[in-house]
Parts: sequence; structure tokens; C-alpha cells
Amino acid sequence: MIIYFSGTGNSYSVAEKLAVALNDRAVPLIRLQEEPDAFDLTKETKIGIVFPVYFGDIPQPLEDYLKTAALNPSTYFYGVATCGGSFGVSLYHLREILKSRSCKLSYGRVCYMIANSTATWKKEVSYDYRKLDGEAKVVKETVQAVTDRKVDTSLMKPSLVGKIMASGFVKKLGMKRFAVSVDPDHCVGCGICVRICPAHNITVQNQKAVTGSHCAHCMACVHACPHGGMLVNGHKIKKENQYRHPEVEMKDLFLR
Repeated sequence: MIIYFSGTGNSYSVAEKLAVALNDRAVPLIRLQEEPDAFDLTKETKIGIVFPVYFGDIPQPLEDYLKTAALNPSTYFYGVATCGGSFGVSLYHLREILKSRSCKLSYGRVCYMIANSTATWKKEVSYDYRKLDGEAKVVKETVQAVTDRKVDTSLMKPSLVGKIMASGFVKKLGMKRFAVSVDPDHCVGCGICVRICPAHNITVQNQKAVTGSHCAHCMACVHACPHGGMLVNGHKIKKENQYRHPEVEMKDLFLR
């Protein structure tokens, strides 16, 4: 099984390609959370965890799930962090979480891709899609490593920069900067944000989207809204600046 968390398709793309190459299945985290009886992770011989890096760390919903899910210490765990910049302490933190559950993260890789946060603080954005060229190599090498049950923990050592990025102060500052809200003047209650939110943090009430209290700051809703109804720190992202992995369709990211 490959567990993935994805906002705008980067981690989804990696997870699906790994699943095809390994003859495995990619499962979005939200399905494991909402249908716990449908999956038994203790019977999995290998589990991949593919996730984006937020504020130098793993997404909060993924951390919360792994801390309580039933896991098997004999399972081969591997992780792939997707990011547009530094991967911070994400792989180190993932290793420590699994360690606290008597499990071991045997292999970790980083796949550098396009950051979907750029459009939240730049008025004009020109995405360099050449940054995605390394994805195929990461997938290929990860497939070989998993097949061979390779052990490589070299990327699980936290750097000073990584520690600073994932510190409470920086994370709190980032969460404030990337706070998502609804623009009632442009929201039409279409529900796309509800269907695409991997944290199940949005509902529609009285024909308007309403955000909850457990936003993962993945920017999925902001980049998916066709009406400009979602704001980041009070600012709107231009439609031409919205990002989604070019090989991923909107329907691929719909979770409900």
C-alpha cells in the first residue's frame, strides 16, 4: 500500500506512478481516516508514505493518523517527500513517528517539484515545469530500492536549517501567512473545495463554503476554485496562477 496526501497533485502523481511500477495501490489518507475498517495496515508487507512538505515538516493530518493507526513493526516502510524547496525535518520526523510506534522508516527520498505556495505571495507567477523532470528518476530509483528492500536513512538527519524551518515560531508564522478563508462575494457554493480538500476541512452551508479549524495549508481549495472564492491571507490567486500537476486532472484529486 502507498498512503498519500496531496493538495495540487504532486504527491498524487508520485504515489500513482509508484503504485503502477510496484503493482501496488495508492490510497489517499482521507480514505484511511474515514473508512478504517476497510483497511488493515498490519497485513501490509510494505507501506509507502508520499507527502508534500509544509513548513519544513509533514502534513499535520498525516502525523495525527500515523500516531494512532495500527501498524506492524515487521512492515517495510519507505517515504517520499515532495517539495519545491527544503524538505526540512520531514523525513526525520516521519522516522521518529514510526519509531515511536515500534516501526522503522527504512528508506527515504526527496522529489523536488513545483511549490504551489508561490502564487500566494507573488502577483505574477511563471511556473518552471522543468522542475518536474526529476520525478521519473526518483520514482525509478525508489521502485528499485523498495524491490530490493534497501535501507538508506541518509536524508533522515535534521539539518540546522531544517530545524529552524520546522520550529514552532516559523510554523506558526507560516500558518498565519497561508491562512485560508472564503470570499463570500465570489463563492457560489459549487462544492469543488469540499470535494478536493484532503483534510475534510470545508463544508457548504447556505450555498457558501465554510472552512473549519483543521486546515492543512495544502492550498488545494485555493488552486481549484474556478470562481476566486478562496483567499490566502486575505488575498486572491489569479486564475492563470493556479497550479496543478500537469499530468493530473481535477477529478483525480476529488476525494468525495
